[in-house]
Amino acid sequence: MSHQPLRSLFITSIGNPGRYRNTRHSAGHLLLDAITPLLRTQLPPVYKTWYSPSLMNASGKKLVNELDAFKRINHPGTNAGDLTLVILHDELEKPLGKIVVKRGGPEKLSLRGHNGLKDVFKWLEKKKMYPHDAALSILRIGVGIGRPESRNPDDVAKYVLTPMEGKELDAVKRAAGFAMNVLVEEAGSATEETPVPKPIR
Repeated sequence: MSHQPLRSLFITSIGNPGRYRNTRHSAGHLLLDAITPLLRTQLPPVYKTWYSPSLMNASGKKLVNELDAFKRINHPGTNAGDLTLVILHDELEKPLGKIVVKRGGPEKLSLRGHNGLKDVFKWLEKKKMYPHDAALSILRIGVGIGRPESRNPDDVAKYVLTPMEGKELDAVKRAAGFAMNVLVEEAGSATEETPVPKPIR
């Protein structure tokens, strides 16, 4: 039996910079903060972590450019192995700290109105990296941030731009363990059809 090569992972988070860095809308950044110390001991090479420096709704262009540069260095040939783009993001409406794992783009599972993800996939399409590149797989790892009682857009905006503190930060840190299991599983997979592990709650 031939040995299946490990996948390389480009692990990125989307959120907001500056004074909005620690808000619920930036839960993806906070999840990457919690995962990073675990990566060094649990994840085999090759991988790269990258925080989007842009506002959530404009995450795509810089993210895809960084992904393309990583791909050119680590996958210069057609038989160089497969690559997974892992996008860490907030998941409105899901229970606080719950990890939601989805594979692929909007053609497979809805982006549920997430403007940051929409912009990323717009630029992936523009650069003809997804779904055109068969060697590139996508994993979306969302972390639940709950929801406000009101559905009023202004109330929702205020909710997602409120800083995470105390038990909310603890919930994101606890979620890092399961998210790490997903990354380890993905790094050892060889095909896009490899099933994504389901959260155990």
